[in-house]
Amino acid sequence: MKVNLKHYIIWLTPLIVSLLIQGFSFGWNRVVLGNALENFCALLILVSISLLFKPWLGRIFQYVFFVFWSLSCLIETIYYFIFKANLSASSIYVLLETNLAESNEFIEFYLNPAILIMIIGYLFFIVLFFLWRPILVVYGSTFKRRIPPVLIIIFSVFFLFQTGFIQYNLAYLTLKSITEYIEEYKKIESFNIDRPKVDIEGFRFNDSIKRATYVFTLGESTTRNRLSIYGYSRNTTPYLQSIKSDLLIYDNVISPNAFTIGSLEKVLTLNGLSSENDFSIIQLMNQAGFKTFWLSNQRPIGEYESLVTKIASASDTYQIKNTALDGSITPYDEVLIPLLEEALEDEAPLKFIVLHPLGTHMKYSDRYPDSFNKFKGQSFSNFNHSRAHELSNAYDNSIVYHDYFLKKVHQKLISLEEPSYLLYLSDHGEEVFTEIDFAGHIDDNPTKSMYEIPFFLWMNPEFEKVKSIGFNLSRPYTIKHFMHSFSDLNGIRFKTFNPEKSIFSKDYKTPKRIIGDKLDFDTYFKN
Repeated sequence: MKVNLKHYIIWLTPLIVSLLIQGFSFGWNRVVLGNALENFCALLILVSISLLFKPWLGRIFQYVFFVFWSLSCLIETIYYFIFKANLSASSIYVLLETNLAESNEFIEFYLNPAILIMIIGYLFFIVLFFLWRPILVVYGSTFKRRIPPVLIIIFSVFFLFQTGFIQYNLAYLTLKSITEYIEEYKKIESFNIDRPKVDIEGFRFNDSIKRATYVFTLGESTTRNRLSIYGYSRNTTPYLQSIKSDLLIYDNVISPNAFTIGSLEKVLTLNGLSSENDFSIIQLMNQAGFKTFWLSNQRPIGEYESLVTKIASASDTYQIKNTALDGSITPYDEVLIPLLEEALEDEAPLKFIVLHPLGTHMKYSDRYPDSFNKFKGQSFSNFNHSRAHELSNAYDNSIVYHDYFLKKVHQKLISLEEPSYLLYLSDHGEEVFTEIDFAGHIDDNPTKSMYEIPFFLWMNPEFEKVKSIGFNLSRPYTIKHFMHSFSDLNGIRFKTFNPEKSIFSKDYKTPKRIIGDKLDFDTYFKN
């Protein structure tokens, strides 16, 4: 192989820069070094593949491969810079479930001068490659010159899989995620969760209830640690605070995942779509004879239906207020109130209404109007820099507005004469410069704030006559088992119902609380 030092330097520059950024920014650890070794092996494989072809075709492949490999290093470095964790298959899966508006908000939320410099730098490396043309060539007979590249490919692939470093490879993760996404989509289709009713074995319901209105509000990205009803020093929930004595506030509830789909797959179905006899929360209430409403301010994915969309479409009435796919218009959650009023006026004797607001989802400052810009200046962040204070204030303000939204919802219910309740939980929490210097949520770099969620229940006097609830409000609970609690609350039973998994049951038993599909929450955060 004919090559000079300049060629080596140009080819290795993206790798060296990625290693230095990750190492000096966040420490030299096995993840950083493993990712560097993976990138080096990937480079060897790509170059070796190009050397198997005729020289003129090999040159073309080297240009293409260098661009691909450099951009791969850039994406991995930016991701590590933002989340302080390596890319994973679940991270890419989440991106596949993200619509254009959320993508725009994500970019606006995280883009900063450091990332812009990285992007410009890597593009500069690519331009230099095309200007200096450090093409690698192996001379000799066709057979002999192909032996070293083939051996290098075999050794590199073997090394990546044997060491497990393949888990850091962007191409491998992307392919794995797309495959899992397609399989998951096929699984969703096979369960028919968009059908209004399915056969629920052993179904029983207390049909002595002739009229009732139940409201379930499904929050978004709200950690309980920033709500004043949970002891936060800022008064972020003034209305909930004023009715605190009327609420059952559970203070030890977590989400099983720190991203929406991973959590809601478990929350909104009995078994997380892992068994043939699975069913959704909407199908359960349809079976009980309720007229079901799903009122959403969440944007649809686009041309493809997500898990939540499929579940919601089984409702008798499914309405979406937020259709701003380009992110140009973001309605505030109060646009759901007129829809709630219409649902409450419906003549159906039994009504079950799901409200799915944007809540405190990033971009926090887009979640509330200017009149709710209450907190400014120095925040309660544990990290003293301008971005931490800015985002902490914005997040707290979004909670103030969310409290206002819940106020509007609650005030529509208190005048009802039939049994009624308002049940609230968030899909997952959010880290906002409390435990680490970061805002967002990710299973790969967990903090308690990403999983600790608000969970509370308001019941009117008529419902309290139907259902007696109390017990220990500090029970350790995970909403992975929410369907058992929800069924218990509504007086519904089926063959696999387990009162030991219901937080509302006197027979409740504390489960092992797993987060991110592998970590024991109580053990991991014990100290």
